Amino acid sequence: MGLRKKARLIIYRFRERGLEVFLTQQSEEWGLPGGDMRLDNPDLISLEPAADREEAVAVEGDWHEIPSLKQMLYEDAGEIKEKLKDLESGTFLTIREALKNRLSPGQVQFLRELLEVVTDRNSVRDI
Repeated sequence: MGLRKKARLIIYRFRERGLEVFLTQQSEEWGLPGGDMRLDNPDLISLEPAADREEAVAVEGDWHEIPSLKQMLYEDAGEIKEKLKDLESGTFLTIREALKNRLSPGQVQFLRELLEVVTDRNSVRDI
């Protein structure tokens, strides 16, 4: 049985415009999806906790993978409906566009760290 923790889930992909992240509409603002997740998935990139001690993990994915990524979110039946609605209202934005939104300081920290991690990974692949 895997360890479950409440964390933000950053879904990212690479396109012609560069690195893009998936944000969801949360009330009037955009943000990163999150919930209780199994954190023992080897495909997840664990990011450093934010200053507010919020945690986040990142996974490379695209639209066709969103349904399986939804399964990573685990909460009570009433709450999961709301989380799934959030994912339905989401969209991919470039990192630059995402950072222009009013995200919490912790979410900004996660996106900046993700950019560093995937840049380093891709640099190593190109050697």
